[in-house]
Amino acid sequence: EDLRQFREVVPFRHLTVLANEGVLAAVPELAANIRGDVAALDLKLTLVRVGRSVDAALAEIPPTADAVYVLPLIQLLPGDFDRLVKELIRRRLPAFSYWGRSEIDRGLLASTYLDTDFRRMGRRIALNLQRIVHGEEPGSIPVDFRRERRLTLNMSTARAIGVHPRWSIITEAEILHDARLGIQRRLDLATAAREVVVQNLDVLAADRFVAAGAQTIREARSALYPQLSISGRMQVIDADRAGASLGSQPQRLYLGSAGVSQLIYSDAALANVDIQEHLQASREQTREQTRLDVVFEGAVAYLNVLRAKTFERIERTNLNVTRSNLELAQARQRVGAARPAEVIRWENQIANNRRDVIRANAQRNLAEIELNRLLHRPLEEPFETAEASLSDPAMLTTAAQLEPYMDNPTAFDIFRDFMTGEGLALSPELRQLDAVILAQQRTVVAAERAFWAPTVAVQGDVTGIEPGGAGSGGFGTGLPIALSRANRINWTIGLAASVPLFTGGARRAELARAREQLDEQLLDRRAAAERVEQRIRSALHLAGSAYAGIELARTAAGAARRNLELVSDAYERGALPILDLLDAQNAALVAEQAAANAAYDYLIDLMNVQRAVGRFDFFMTPDEYRDFLARLKAFFSAAGYQRRSAPSQGDDGAVRP
Repeated sequence: EDLRQFREVVPFRHLTVLANEGVLAAVPELAANIRGDVAALDLKLTLVRVGRSVDAALAEIPPTADAVYVLPLIQLLPGDFDRLVKELIRRRLPAFSYWGRSEIDRGLLASTYLDTDFRRMGRRIALNLQRIVHGEEPGSIPVDFRRERRLTLNMSTARAIGVHPRWSIITEAEILHDARLGIQRRLDLATAAREVVVQNLDVLAADRFVAAGAQTIREARSALYPQLSISGRMQVIDADRAGASLGSQPQRLYLGSAGVSQLIYSDAALANVDIQEHLQASREQTREQTRLDVVFEGAVAYLNVLRAKTFERIERTNLNVTRSNLELAQARQRVGAARPAEVIRWENQIANNRRDVIRANAQRNLAEIELNRLLHRPLEEPFETAEASLSDPAMLTTAAQLEPYMDNPTAFDIFRDFMTGEGLALSPELRQLDAVILAQQRTVVAAERAFWAPTVAVQGDVTGIEPGGAGSGGFGTGLPIALSRANRINWTIGLAASVPLFTGGARRAELARAREQLDEQLLDRRAAAERVEQRIRSALHLAGSAYAGIELARTAAGAARRNLELVSDAYERGALPILDLLDAQNAALVAEQAAANAAYDYLIDLMNVQRAVGRFDFFMTPDEYRDFLARLKAFFSAAGYQRRSAPSQGDDGAVRP
């Protein structure tokens, strides 16, 4: 039976069995039984009699062997056994243990047994002796001591020897040493939040958006600086026409000019600079919105990874409980206390639980992929996580510090008012709209000044003319050559001012449109402030209820576990039917999931509060946090509320209850 299950873990054809030479000598039939079992599976066998020399035993393992079955080698010292295990791993040989789980923990690949409970066996022997002393017939006492069977895998060893068990095996087995080795990347909640700001592509794109916007200010300011231009032109006409033009059209004409202009006053140009500066401030606040959104998404994604890992662990634990119940049902069936249907029912439950484990594993993988995407890392790059707790020092506003402000309706009302004020002052959404409103107000002012403000500029240019060929002797004057040469360099300088007097009503329409747009933006700002306030207050209510639900969920989970223990004990004694045990197990599973959800829901709600307020604790300095606490204390004092207990702050900036 062991060999059949081992072949499901890893296929092999040539098996080496390591057996205690003293046991083989004491039980001559054992070697024959081993050969018969192996032959029944059409396998090649090498039986190695192991004494006290590990090196001698290793030397007898043939090079063609592709699997090893290790019987109890109790004669070996612990260091020798460990050396045997290391050499089998070095040879990439899958090694199976008859002894059980403890040898898998030491490096063998797999076993179908849990460890023998020698204390229980000793008690059983003592009880049997007591029954004999009391006169019971010894031949009527059962002496078979059945070992609990459960496939156990050492995944570290599996990776080292290149064995890759199927999903069906992984979900069925108890997995040891599953931590992935060689992973250099370590993440915690604060690290993920800080890394996402630097690496996320959306944030990098927002940086480029702001950098491009900065150039629009330079473009607007360029109109206020001198403008210099040069130009040149050459033209050639036929000689006959040039000769007949009497010098007005030379055969070849070269012209070069240079011009300079300087705007002295233009309210439209000045307004454009002011407007672009305000719009740039708006772009910067838009980038800040993107950063806050990405930090929130990164924090939530990290917490979802932790949640998915917890759910996977819960599902695996539930699968182990189902396995124990199956073994219990099989024991009840052997003694006639249960029908075969009970065993089949538990086998069906195991299949369902294995499917749940596979689904939970997939959900964990999806959560890790989502976090890697936000961090702009290879999507399936592995990483290790650190558990986030309600007192995580990375989150300055921990549950213990918030509780005094949320533990009664009056304090919570004041706290919501305070946090709303903080959020309205910090909100990048409102700051972005404020910048747009300033830009629109400048647009209105420019439209009003357009009725009377002139545009004043000074400009000048120099033009050089050089004729050549036929008709160039008296170019441009019709006079003798000596007199015409003086006019080949021309220059002009002038001052220009203009005010449009009538534009068909366009200026009034522009002014009216600008005022209407300003009114629209002011209303948008008020609506946005209402949305920000709603989000802050709603997030605080959710966080408050989630925090209150944590302890309740834990209490419910503890009660469900205790109920499962009682029902399991009653089922083992035959006092309750299988359906009661199934219900108790499902209730315990749901309660464990609810307890895990409660903690992570609170942390996510806390992240939502910080996003709504517009500031994450990860990026606050101790001085900023001290200022926050001072404002909070002053706000409560101004409201006339005396807290029953207040956090005190040490010299190091840490907040203590």
